[in-house]
Amino acid sequence: MVVDRIHLAIRVGAVNDPDSVVKRIASTPLVCVGSRRYVEQHGIPKDPTELANYNCLLYGGLMESANWPFHGPQGRFSVPVRGNLSSNSVETIRTAVLAGVGIGLFAKLSLADELNHPDIVTVLDDFLRDVRDVSIIWPRRRFVPARVRRVTDFFAAALPQRL
Repeated sequence: MVVDRIHLAIRVGAVNDPDSVVKRIASTPLVCVGSRRYVEQHGIPKDPTELANYNCLLYGGLMESANWPFHGPQGRFSVPVRGNLSSNSVETIRTAVLAGVGIGLFAKLSLADELNHPDIVTVLDDFLRDVRDVSIIWPRRRFVPARVRRVTDFFAAALPQRL
């Protein structure tokens, strides 16, 4: 962050950066979604293990497969999923879901506007209980500029109310 002259960032998910100050301000649940067109063509999975039969869009980089976390009667479990698209851009995965390419797993915060979209269908809601932290981070340094403190205080108060 220092090299890139970034004063403040908001991150969703775990942050492991010893050179930064991390202030957790909220959490956001996970949500699994597909487009109405996709689920009309392929059906709605009733159980997470059925995702093996679906095109799962993978957020987080150049992977061909991933494990998605779910909860059932016996507790937490993960399901290996595969898909024809993976990206480290949540916008790319979100756009692909809206285009009917497959099913995606998101932090609910990443889909704030899309969850009310008439073409988006949530799936497997009863199996999703995990949450992701929402944190404000800034470079660890002796002097924190007043503008960073003010913005941090604003986001810490405003964001939890909007999630």
